[in-house]
Amino acid sequence: MKDLDQENPFFLDLPTLDLTRFSNPPNPPSIGEKYLVFFLDDEFYAVPSQKVVEVAPTIPVTVLPNAPEWLLGIANLRGEVISVVSLPALLGKKNSKPASKPKFIILRSSAFESGAAFTADRISEIVTVPDEEIKFKNAAQSLPIFGKTVRKSQTLNLIDTEKLFASLKF
Repeated sequence: MKDLDQENPFFLDLPTLDLTRFSNPPNPPSIGEKYLVFFLDDEFYAVPSQKVVEVAPTIPVTVLPNAPEWLLGIANLRGEVISVVSLPALLGKKNSKPASKPKFIILRSSAFESGAAFTADRISEIVTVPDEEIKFKNAAQSLPIFGKTVRKSQTLNLIDTEKLFASLKF
């Protein structure tokens, strides 16, 4: 019996292709997570951009009597009452000078009902930080900073927003 493919005029005798290199691609570099970078005094900080609702140039704040030092007050953000927090005070920066025109970073938490606005001296940019570039800090510490990385020769402090929200105790 003759091989049918040999009788087929359209049959091409091609060498066998090695497809294993396509089925097991090398490990691609991790893409990482996007962070909103901002300044407090002369230090860089960053929060995951997926937790940021918006950045506002100003918010009318109602001061509350007998509030903790870190709580600047409350604000009405489109019908929702949110806490307005001094991030330098919350991080224990006692000698922090207030910015002349602070920006407000409005964050949401999956564990808390309402959002909060945190002050920043100024907003820098949004950057992507690959996981392998993050140096993780001790998780037992009380500050909400979970790690650091270096961007543009500056140390960038990465903030854990869930831990930040959890530290808001009245």
